[in-house]
Amino acid sequence: MKASEIQTKILTETGLKTSVKKYSKGSMKGYVRIMPIFQNGSYPSLPFDFVQKLKAELSGFDYSNKPVFCTCSDICVYQIEDDRIQMKKESKPKEIDHNKTMKGWGSKNSQMRLDKASARNAKKMKNGGVARFY
Repeated sequence: MKASEIQTKILTETGLKTSVKKYSKGSMKGYVRIMPIFQNGSYPSLPFDFVQKLKAELSGFDYSNKPVFCTCSDICVYQIEDDRIQMKKESKPKEIDHNKTMKGWGSKNSQMRLDKASARNAKKMKNGGVARFY
């Protein structure tokens, strides 16, 4: 079985898009991890009964020292072919905090000096002069 076959099986039976990562360091070296990607505003979990059925199908890859890890959040299989299917990702919505105040630069005194200087430069530019910027 290949990673792309597992991905298509998950997509057809559960409708969840997945991403694939191949571990190259540490104790998980050689494992391929398949997990659902962000969709419909959250990170979904795999259905429990589907995971149990898939674990039974992957029993051929279940070695005594490198077992198959199947949870509702991800599936890790040792030494399968990594021919992943790149699925289109959704972007996460950015949170906008409307209660933020305007950021000031430096102390209150230096902020007042900056405001005065900018007002002075604006007045010069309005009268046809050139403002100085350092």
